[in-house]
Amino acid sequence: MLTEEIIHEVAADELAKHLPSLEKHDYDTIDRLMRGIAQKHQITSDALNKIFVRKYHKTPNQWIEDLKDLDETSRNPTGDLGEEVKKFVEWAGRRLHIERLPKIELSYDTDEAQTNHHTGGHMPGSDTIWVYASNRNLVDILRTVFHELVHVRQDEIGMIKPGDSYPGSPIEAMADLLAGKYIKIYSEKNHHIFQ
Repeated sequence: MLTEEIIHEVAADELAKHLPSLEKHDYDTIDRLMRGIAQKHQITSDALNKIFVRKYHKTPNQWIEDLKDLDETSRNPTGDLGEEVKKFVEWAGRRLHIERLPKIELSYDTDEAQTNHHTGGHMPGSDTIWVYASNRNLVDILRTVFHELVHVRQDEIGMIKPGDSYPGSPIEAMADLLAGKYIKIYSEKNHHIFQ
């Protein structure tokens, strides 16, 4: 019985994987996809719908609409995403005892992220943090923001010396550790960041 449930969950995962790539998200298009996946896994489309709801707590139609809403928010730095980041920066700044909070530049420049192999950056002495926001979950964006805020605080107290910032360096390890810890603390009262 457990094996059968796992196999059926694979069908729900496959549906979740293919929903975003559909050209349209109307009832007929989603239904066609569901029937194809259900047939492949030798279940009914109604059973697939029930499995999907049990796993994702939403119907496929609701799930894709929520995903589209999140994607639209993440592409609009002056919308809800900007407000979420601002609220988080104020919270994080208090925990890190940052003397002067920097501005956050939410970027959608994929070339910048790919060319420089990063999703965030802060130059010592700068009053701006650059954060790549395109096609990222809110929790990941906030984790990057916190990581860069750690560097701001490290700079304020003189921890950063030229050449200190390389993958695995002590200042990077500290920023990773603190970002992971504090995003969990923040999420305890802000479950919505996991959308």
